Amino acid sequence: MTLLDRFDGGFARDGEDIIAGSRIEDARIHNRRLVFETIFQRGPISRVEISAIVGLKPQTISSITRELLEQQLIVEAGRSSGLRGQPQIYLEANAEAGFSIGVHLDQNQCHILVFDLKRQERARKSMRCDTANPDVTVRMLAQTITTLLHDNALPAERIWGLGLVLPTFGSDVYDFDFSMQHWEAWRDASFAEDLQRLTGFAVLVENDGTAAAIGERLHRHDAQEVSFAYFYIGHGAGAGLIIDGYPFKGVGGNAGEIGLLPILGLGANPVWPDNPSSPVQGGVLSIGGLASACGLSELSMDEQSILHLLERRDHRLMDWLASAASVLRDVCAVIEVMFDPGFIAVGGALPRALVERLVDRAYPLRPTPSARRDRALPRLLPATLIEDAAVTGAAMLPIFVTTSHNFRHLYFRQILANDR
Repeated sequence: MTLLDRFDGGFARDGEDIIAGSRIEDARIHNRRLVFETIFQRGPISRVEISAIVGLKPQTISSITRELLEQQLIVEAGRSSGLRGQPQIYLEANAEAGFSIGVHLDQNQCHILVFDLKRQERARKSMRCDTANPDVTVRMLAQTITTLLHDNALPAERIWGLGLVLPTFGSDVYDFDFSMQHWEAWRDASFAEDLQRLTGFAVLVENDGTAAAIGERLHRHDAQEVSFAYFYIGHGAGAGLIIDGYPFKGVGGNAGEIGLLPILGLGANPVWPDNPSSPVQGGVLSIGGLASACGLSELSMDEQSILHLLERRDHRLMDWLASAASVLRDVCAVIEVMFDPGFIAVGGALPRALVERLVDRAYPLRPTPSARRDRALPRLLPATLIEDAAVTGAAMLPIFVTTSHNFRHLYFRQILANDR
């Protein structure tokens, strides 16, 4: 029985039937996932509250939660007291029912994070590695993950999957090579298949912007059903889009590749001969742009060094803030006009204090239809998840896919291959 078979009540299914959504058990599976997703995101929560949120009858909620309790996917988390009538039993996800691994590969750096079903950190490791060589990196990853799980007493049979996030297109289907410098060797490498073979875990691959957006969606109580964009600043710039609570990827999975736009200050498209990009790889709005502006190397731009520059208001950093804020202002206008998001969250590899200052410097934003008097949130704001956004989103990927009630989610066929 696969993980999805167990989660969906034992039905043996194929991808076409699931996507078609035409059978009675499709509705049943949809309801089970909807109920669990609500408990996962909002627990501890009572059955009455679940019914009010998802719109299912109390009898249906009781039946589904009973099954989830029997499968130990959820647990009771206390009872209400001091209220009239029968005390309400509160439910939450069972932390020990499953674990999810997130891996974020950045330039010569690797971050690994393991979450349980209550989104509690169970293991973490950061290290330097030679990411220019995919074969060496994948083997090192597999060995490190195995050791990390063993050292933290996390059983492999309860691993729901592995989310892998890295800044590369990773495919030779494109007419042009859009690979960033340093990542060229990953273009034709079967790194996801190799990592799955070496670890035995289903591997879901994503870019850092979309992974960060998924992490933000699951960590913001006000972002569960809204549409928003996550603007990610790393060695380049990109965006993840959440539309009606779910990632929007586009036809080829490339929606949000903001860094390829011909906007002065971005990295721009490497194959456009007339692109107006900054001479710094990744553009002004990147770690490289910040390092160049401050006269430092990228390797020296750690959090402590950046915060030290910010604390003493170093003129080079202040100049970079002014230039980067101007670029961010233009990017926000493009995103708002194209997608009309509820808000744009900014995060990535920069310290929170610097992101907050960058967001403030970007105001006033350019006039777009998003400038409304009835807004609940600012148009541009610092993300809830910033420094750990990509690896947190990576760790959320297997949980998000396995529990999502949206059968049209594009990762669905990948996770079906998991035989655990």
